[in-house]
Amino acid sequence: MKHRRTQSGPRSLSALGEKGLLHLLTSSWKTDARIRTGVGDDCAVLRGEGKAHYLLFKTDAVVEGIHFTAKTPPGLIGRKALARALSDLAAMGATPHSAVITLGVPAKESPSRLRAIYRGMETIAKKYQVNLVGGETTRAAQLFLSVALLGECRGYQPVLRSGARAGDLLFVTGSLGATQKKHHLLFEPRLAEGQWLARHKLASAMMDLSDGLGADLPRLAESSHVSPQLDLASIPRARGATLKAALNDGEDFELLFTVSPSHVKSLKKKWPFSTPTHCIGVIRPRGKQTGGSNVAHGFDHFQQR
Repeated sequence: MKHRRTQSGPRSLSALGEKGLLHLLTSSWKTDARIRTGVGDDCAVLRGEGKAHYLLFKTDAVVEGIHFTAKTPPGLIGRKALARALSDLAAMGATPHSAVITLGVPAKESPSRLRAIYRGMETIAKKYQVNLVGGETTRAAQLFLSVALLGECRGYQPVLRSGARAGDLLFVTGSLGATQKKHHLLFEPRLAEGQWLARHKLASAMMDLSDGLGADLPRLAESSHVSPQLDLASIPRARGATLKAALNDGEDFELLFTVSPSHVKSLKKKWPFSTPTHCIGVIRPRGKQTGGSNVAHGFDHFQQR
């Protein structure tokens, strides 16, 4: 009697990692002509009204014990919840529009703490002209906030991760590795910088650094079918940060972008912001040797380093 070979189930989460889990869950998804970009970029991109109008849709979550602690000032919890999603819009050059919030609450949570959390969210929403228009509340085992944010690009195209080409130079804004000094609670999403890069068509590819350069740069490279070559000595580090921290700690929320060699002079001459930019490497054809792979891995929710 012959035995049929049974199909093995999914591996453990730690073996899959975030990339493997996303593939497992979403690889069968199909989209129609209204969707320009779905899974695999900082935001989903939907076609808007006319050729030069795009809607961008993003969701992000912060969870107690993962993204903040019980001792984190409540106003900064709310601020971070919205700022993270704003950073993803910045990574595509979009302008924020409206947000809805899902709040998961343990039964014994303090109402005054929740109100302070929402005050913090309201403050940053006002600063960046985001309409808070609704949401949902649910009982949960631990406190969390999930933000669904809508933005738009009107009159220009959003910058995707997939536009980098061999020969492009690799840039970051600001400095990296400061997350242990509360940067992850106090950072300013680079909305103006991202919009400027998109409007002036200077960035060929772009994303924000949420999981660390070591994790996010390979994602950009994979989307663009290229290989990055890092100049480790040029990576800008926050005061007191080691190179390892700058590569791997995550939650920098700076912009990582590529620029054609023909546009670098214009970028440096016309850049109007006090936020510094740093060239940290070059894009090579796919398969070429890259620098920094022995020390760079970034953050993964399901893998332990």
